Formats: sequence, structure tokens, C-alpha cells
Amino acid sequence: MTPTFNLLHLFSLLCGLAIFLYGMQQGEKNLKRIGGTDLRKVIAIITRHRLSAFIAGFFTTLLTQSSSATTVILVGLASAQMMTLGQSLGMILGADLGTTLAVGLFAVKFYYVAPFLIAVGYFASLSRKSERMSGYGNLVLALGFIFFGMQMMAEAVTPLRSLPQFEKMLHSSLVNPWYGLLAGTLITAVIHSSAATLAIVITLGEIYSAGGGFVPGAKEFFPIVLGANLGTCVTAFISTIRADLEGTRVAWAHFLFKLAGTIILFPVTWFLGKFDPFLGGSAAIQIAALHTSFNLFISILFLPFLQSFEWLILKLVNPKSKSQARYQVSYLHENVLGLPVLALSQAVKEIARMSEVVSKMVEESRMLINRFDQRCKSAIITSDDEVDFLHESIVTFLTRMGREELDPDQSSKLYQLMMITTDLEHVGDIISKSIVMLAEKIELSPLPLSVEGRQEIIEFFGNTASNFQEALAAFVISDLELAQKVYERKRDNGVLYNELFERHMDRLYKRKPESLQTTSIHVDLLEEIRRINHFTFRIAAHILKIHNPE
Repeated sequence: MTPTFNLLHLFSLLCGLAIFLYGMQQGEKNLKRIGGTDLRKVIAIITRHRLSAFIAGFFTTLLTQSSSATTVILVGLASAQMMTLGQSLGMILGADLGTTLAVGLFAVKFYYVAPFLIAVGYFASLSRKSERMSGYGNLVLALGFIFFGMQMMAEAVTPLRSLPQFEKMLHSSLVNPWYGLLAGTLITAVIHSSAATLAIVITLGEIYSAGGGFVPGAKEFFPIVLGANLGTCVTAFISTIRADLEGTRVAWAHFLFKLAGTIILFPVTWFLGKFDPFLGGSAAIQIAALHTSFNLFISILFLPFLQSFEWLILKLVNPKSKSQARYQVSYLHENVLGLPVLALSQAVKEIARMSEVVSKMVEESRMLINRFDQRCKSAIITSDDEVDFLHESIVTFLTRMGREELDPDQSSKLYQLMMITTDLEHVGDIISKSIVMLAEKIELSPLPLSVEGRQEIIEFFGNTASNFQEALAAFVISDLELAQKVYERKRDNGVLYNELFERHMDRLYKRKPESLQTTSIHVDLLEEIRRINHFTFRIAAHILKIHNPE
């Protein structure tokens, strides 16, 4: 006799779902941790051939049992310009096929080994001798959680058979293909896992079959399987909210693979009843076979034509379909936050891009002092707005990354990058808020700067700009020797500042009219240029600390 479904069963279902999703989340996290340092090498291998990409996607998803998670990672990699659309297509197809393993194993009651996987994975994760061994242990532990969660969900939904309303709804979904397609899509869209959806359907299908009367078969299960596959695309689409054009294309490719397969195979539903004898009497085996067959079909269908499919996606999802803000980041994408090595690399690229804008501001401000120009002033103000935007974006990205699990070296590098970003923003503010104003004062002053004073400021600013450019070059190419040379100029620069200040004071003592009239402008300019030098030397020091944390 089937027990009556009650609140305890509902909580067991939710608990099982939570454990299942937690297992997938941990599997994804540990896979990133294991492969993070070799990510560039892996991508290089993937780019060689569509078949190698397919195999990589298949085995990646075997470990996480979530094609959605794999696709979200691909969206992040594409957005971060670490992978093109063409390179990701084979991986998407492989990931879709790889995720069928969990359903197949569930169908043969493999979930009974979940306690064994959890025990082995946990004790392996305690390894202190090898970080990689610990990572593999955590992967096995995550797989144990996945199957344990599936088992809990299966046991929790068994009593649903006692509810007449649920039995009626289930019967409608089974006998009406459109209802089945919709139900599979909606449930998977909500819980973000086709494996979890199909595990529940397998259990309910077996209960329904055991109850006598109407016995559902392949014809009834196939629309739900198609819906579950369509529903997995929702997670990838959610990840494109902050993705750029390339990442959006990856999500659309995933969706169109599934949609095309569904459109082609959905009409077959009405003929599947004839194949029940060949699929076996078990609902579990039928659902697992249909799920695997669908994903194998779209792999065989699209793998030979990926180049043509890429062309189609490029035409469908073009730059016009993705609105562009006034200022945008080029490398920062939240989808790679869980990959510390990649995320730090992308942050460095974005900071380098920010440094180019600040460097341009330095050169424009030098020209502005020599000869004031309103267009040049406007360009500096506009550039400062972009610098402020990039500063906020980079700091936000690094702050969010700091919530991830980082090793000591990664934490140190993150902090130094944040300091460099802030120092660059300070230099931008000095130029836009102080030097521009002082250049305008020179233009409006009844007397110009003294000839000697102007020449000294131009030379001092030229020296400062040279230091700044070299510090930025040291950052971009990770040249520690160059960073050290810049930093060692700190004392000489202080001596030069004092010498220039004393020369100006000598001109005041001699009561030179131009110096007397413009002394506040001259002194303020010297001070602001000195401040730029101060932040330049700080940047050089941070570069040295990135590579030598001690």
C-alpha cells in the first residue's frame, strides 16, 4: 500500500533537490579548481578540432553531471575572449551527451552506491599530500551528493500516487504530448537540471506502471524528455544578462541545438508506441534510452555542420541585437569568477585597458599646459568619466572575486590589483580636477608663467610622464626589472621636486613679475605633478609585490 503524501515527504523532496543541486555546484567548483591553472592549455587543445572539443565537453560534464553548468562556463569563457563561438559549439554538444550518464545510472539504481562515493570522496578530500588528490576527492564527494539527492527525491515522490489530483495531472501530461513537453520544460527551467527532472519522472513512471491499468511507454515519456532538454537552456540564458555578444551567442547556440532537435523529433512521438517492445518494459530504461538517444541524435546531426551553424548564429545574434552602453568593460565577466586564474588574468587585461586611458590623459594634460585647447579639455573630462566607470567595474569585480576560495598568492595578487586600479583612478582625478583647472588659469592669467618656470614644469611633467609610461609597461608585460628601475627613481624624483621648488623661490626673491603673478599656479602644478609621480611609484611597488608577495 502506498503511503499518503504529507508535509514530511515534501520536505524530503526539497532536501533531496537541495543536496542534488549542491552536489552539482560543488562538482563544478572543484572541476574549475583542478583545471583552473591549466585552462589556457585545455582551450588550446580544444581549438584543434571539433571532435576534440566534443570529447572535452563530454568528459567535463561526466564529472559535474550538469550540461547547464558547462554551458555557463562556456558563456563566461567566450565573453572573456578566451574562446570563440566556433570553439564552444563542439563542447556544447559533448556536454549535452555527457549529462545523460546520471539519468542512465539512476535508471539502473546506481544511486545505491551514493554512500560509498560520499565516504571515499570525503576521506580522499582530506589529503594533505596532494592538492590535486584532494580536488579529485571533492569531485567524487560531489558525485555522491548528486546520486544521494536523486535517491531522496525518488523516495519522497513515491507517495504522490495517493493524491487523486496529482494522478490526474500526471495522466494528462502523459497522454497529451503538448502538456508533457510544457511540464518537462517548466520543471527543468525552475530547478535548472534535466537529470533531476527525469529522475522524478522515472520514479513516478514506475509507480504509475505498477499501479495497474494504463501503462505509459516511450510515446508518453518522450515529450517530457524533450521538454527537460529544452528547459536546461534557461540557466545559460540567465548567465547572458551580464555577458557580451560572444557569450550571448554561445547561449543561443545551446538553445537552437535543443530546439532544432525537438522540432525534428517531436512528431515522432505519435509513432513511438510501436517501439516499446524494443526499449524494454521498465519506465526507467525507456526514459534513460530516450534521453540519451535525443542528445546523441543532435550530436550526430550537427557535429559535421558546426561551421555552417556558427555562420547562422553570427547572422541571428549580431551586434545590433545587443544594446551597447556608453562605457563598457571588455574583459570582466561574472561567469569566470569561479575560475581564479582566469578571472585574475581578465582583471589584469581590464586594468591595462584602463591604464591606456589614463596614459592618454597624461599626454593630453601636458599639451594643455603648453597650449590650452577647449577640445583637449573636453576630451580629458570624457576620459575621466570612462576611468571612473572602469575603476568602479574593476573594484566590484575583484571584490566579488574575493568571496571565492583563493589561495594566499591569489589573494595577494587580487589586493595589489585593486590598489593599482585605485592609484590609476587617483591619477585620472589629479589630471581632470586639478591640472586641467590650473592649465585654464594659466590661459586666463594676465601674465604668463615665467619662461624658466614654464620650461621647468614641462621638463618635470615630461619626466613624470616617462616614469608613468614605464610603470604601465612593466605592469602589462610583467617586467619586474623595469618596475624596479621605476621604483628606484623615487628618491631622485623627490630631490628634483625640491630643486625646482627652490628655483621658483629664487625667482620670487628676485621679484620677477611673472613669477610673482603666477606663483600659486606654479606651486600647485609642481605639487600635482609630484602627486602623479607618487602614485606612479606606488604602482611600481604593487607590481613588485604581485610577483614577490613576501
